[in-house]
Amino acid sequence: MSLNRGRTLVSLLIPASFTEESPDPRIKTYKVGQIARAAAIFRIDDIIIYRTRGLDDSRFISTVLRYAETPQYLRKAAFPVQDALRYAGVIPPLRIPSHTVSDESEYREGIVTSVGPDRSAWVDVGYDSPIPFENPPRALHKGERISVRICSRRPKTKLELVNKKDIPLYWGYEVRTAKSLHDALTEADGLRIATSVRGRALDLALLSEIGEMVKQRDKVSVAFGSPSKGLDALLLDEGHKLEDHSSYVVNAVPGQGAATVRTEEAVFITLGLLNLVW
Repeated sequence: MSLNRGRTLVSLLIPASFTEESPDPRIKTYKVGQIARAAAIFRIDDIIIYRTRGLDDSRFISTVLRYAETPQYLRKAAFPVQDALRYAGVIPPLRIPSHTVSDESEYREGIVTSVGPDRSAWVDVGYDSPIPFENPPRALHKGERISVRICSRRPKTKLELVNKKDIPLYWGYEVRTAKSLHDALTEADGLRIATSVRGRALDLALLSEIGEMVKQRDKVSVAFGSPSKGLDALLLDEGHKLEDHSSYVVNAVPGQGAATVRTEEAVFITLGLLNLVW
């Protein structure tokens, strides 16, 4: 069964100050790992880390998210030893199709290990040794990560370069950084859903309404605030209003029993509900 969502592409917006309440690097790593896990479960296509006036931990968050999304057999080649990944062992496994350990998988992620003068290349796709890639459609570069299709296995393995969006399975997320929340929301195409304790309760009626809107759009973005400030306060810091930059402002936990809902908890709850309609 294909895990592909079809035409609806979903982006997740989180603040660069997401880790501001977690000075312990092990806990920080685990919290970011929870975001990666939620993205995998709900088939998120893009994670945008937007900067705020507070802590800018975008480099750490980006590194952990990209590490979590990278297949295990490529991590050593893709990531040099660094402090940001000191506690990478606490990151939960994503278990997405691109992380397969089966040699029979048709699609795989690879890293170019070397290139020849005639544009030929050798690619590490998790086999015992790199696979020669003869006559690639474009010049490849050493260290480049690519998605490939195993189009032949005998008498020798042959590779075909593919675009991630053309793979009929959920193939992970991309990570990028935005200068501000305003920029992230402005650049977001399609339906923009903001989360707030003062938003509309995300009940069955609102879910149905959002579902109808999703049918008309091919892109959806869902934005979350920081541990210390909600989206409305963060946008006010930038001189803007939340209602001017969102299609819906929703509250996925109306009547919450706890004084606060952590960002990673809000991500799981909100995406879990919205998953019913996209």
